This record gives sequence, C-alpha cells and structure tokens, in this order.
Amino acid sequence: MKKKLCSIMIVVLCLSLLAGCGSKKSDSKKASSDNPFEAMKERYVKEVTLAEYKGVKYTPTKTEVTDNDIEGDKASLINQGTTTEEIKTGIATYGDAVNIDYVGYVDGVAFEKGSTEGKGTQITLGSSGYIDNFDEQIVGHKPGDSFDVNVTFPDPYENNPDLAGKPAVFETTLNSIVVTKTPEYNDELVAKLTDYKTTAEYEEAMRKSHEEYNAEADKNTDKQNVITTVINNSKIAEYPKEEMQTLIDSMIGQIKELAEANSVDVSTLIAYYYGFQTEDELKDYITDYVKEYIRQRMVMSAIADAEGITVTEDEVAAKKQEIMTQYNLKSEDEIKDYYSEEDIYYVIAADKVMNLVYENAVVDDGTESDPLNDVTTETSTEAAE
Repeated sequence: MKKKLCSIMIVVLCLSLLAGCGSKKSDSKKASSDNPFEAMKERYVKEVTLAEYKGVKYTPTKTEVTDNDIEGDKASLINQGTTTEEIKTGIATYGDAVNIDYVGYVDGVAFEKGSTEGKGTQITLGSSGYIDNFDEQIVGHKPGDSFDVNVTFPDPYENNPDLAGKPAVFETTLNSIVVTKTPEYNDELVAKLTDYKTTAEYEEAMRKSHEEYNAEADKNTDKQNVITTVINNSKIAEYPKEEMQTLIDSMIGQIKELAEANSVDVSTLIAYYYGFQTEDELKDYITDYVKEYIRQRMVMSAIADAEGITVTEDEVAAKKQEIMTQYNLKSEDEIKDYYSEEDIYYVIAADKVMNLVYENAVVDDGTESDPLNDVTTETSTEAAE
C-alpha cells in the first residue's frame, strides 16, 4: 500500500515539475521550430527504434455490471431520501443521537474548550468518544432537562495535560433527541427523487449507466495496454541525461521541502509515508519512474513523427480552455503553474497516437501466436520518414 501511495506521490510530483522542465527544453529549440512538440520530436526521435505499432494484438477488457453495483445505487437513493428530525419528547437511551449543550468546570472554574458555547453538538450515546461515564449520565433524561455530569479526566490526558486526572463537572442541557427517518425503497421514493417512475425503470437505467461507464473505462484500459506493449518493445539508444537528472533532482527536492514543512527529517517522512528505508532507495525508485516516464514520451513522439501527427493552434487553445475549467483558472498565464507549453502540445499528440495505435490493434482470439507482442520488430523511425 505504501509503495502504491508512493507511486501516486511520484506522479503528482512529476506533473508539478513538468512546467519547469518542459518549457526550458522547448526554449532551447526555438530556433529550429516555433512548435514545442516539433522541438520535442527533434530531441527524441533519433534515439528511438520503434517496435511495430500497427496490428498489435490485445485481449479486450470486459467489466460486468454486478448486482452489488445496483444495490449500491439503491442504497445511495435511500440515503438521499433519509432525513433527521429533532424531537422534544421521549427519554434518551443508549444508541440515541442527541443534541446537547454543556459548560465544563474544574475546581469551579470553566476551562478552555470545555463548552459548546450554546451552539449545540450532536453525539450518539454509548459511542460519543467522550470521557468515561459521560454518556451514561445523559441516558434517562428528557429533552429540556438541565443537569450535572460528573466525570474524572483520564491520566494521562493528551488533549490537555493540565486536566489529567482531575474531577470535572459539566453543566449539561439535553436539547433534543435526533431521530433518523430512513425511507423505504419503492416506486414512491424513486418518483420523488429521480426522473423515473418505478424501481424497475430506475434499476434498468442505472444498469445501463454502469454499462456505458464500464465500456468507456475498459476502452481506456485497452488503449493503455496496447500502447504499453509498443513502448515496452521499442528500443531507446540513449536517454536525455540532463532532462532526467533535472526531474530527479527536482522531485527529491520537493520531498525534502515537504519534510521541512512538516518538521520531520526526510528519512522519517519517506519511511512512514512511502515505505522506503533510505534516501538511496527512494532515489532509485524515482530514477526508474522518471526513466519510464521519459521512455513513454520518446516512443509517443517517434510514432507521431512516423505518422505525420501534428498539433494545431486551435487544438492547443481548446486544451488550454479545458485546463482553465478543470483548475478554475482565470487566465492562461496561470496554466504554466500546472503545465508547460510543450506538455500541452504533447498531451494532445499523445492522445492522437494512442487512438491510432488502438484503432489499428487486433483483438486476440487465441487462435495463433502474435510475433508483434513477443519480438521487437525494429522499424527505424528514420526509414518511416
């Protein structure tokens, strides 16, 4: 689990650093091209020998809709229709949710953070997490009752060491008993909360919605699997050392800043949160990740070059608008805090590459072996030109 969290952390850090690294590399190629992606291809393509990227076989992903999915939809609808009501009658018992006010005193003096300040707070009797014996002294009272709750703070008491082991009195008022009303799952509830009239219509619609979602998610998984096959089977003559080192150093630097911001040393942070015992182990992990990340960009760029895939200014403008909406940005200038210009071009081109490779892939029916997935067919990108 920690290594999985680390993977997520690495991805986030890597994305946050792209603006700096990508834009610097793009600027160095301005003389040869005003298009950042063209400059990117100039850096990468000559180092790549592509595997065959058309006709790649794959086994389609198929995620079925389960009864549990539909039960979850039903539970969600019931929860949506659930209401609470504060009643002023009855007697409080264990398991009840109640609304109370209190002021706590030690030696006759009200202590800090020991009062609800008349705002009321809701607890469940028997599981409030309050001091021992607090809940049981509310049981049996009626809404409107005011009474003393006598307790002794535990020793030690981490929340406030000055109160540890001391007796206290809480002047308490039971404001109300909170009753939860859970509706029955039926046609009436469906008609009230949805655009459907019956439970059958609702469940059919939810099943269709799940099927559509699964189909799209499965397609994206298949796309990723197909392009991963091509990336893994392609060959890289030489990686851009300076670019890789910049990413590695920056990512490690951000982790050190995170440790400093949380007032812990780096070794403690990476051990507790990410499961690494030494900084060298972390650096090795980041290095491997960055290498694979750069490898993906190199292969994608090479396919784009071989297929004459380009990126237009209109596509870039649309992508920038999408980013601004996603991050709630007010101007294009703010985009650079998330993506470099090169990265925007790359994302657009990479999407086109993935679609091309996927559309030319072949479903594996298991009738014959696939040499494309077993052996690298070295197709030089230079030859493709």
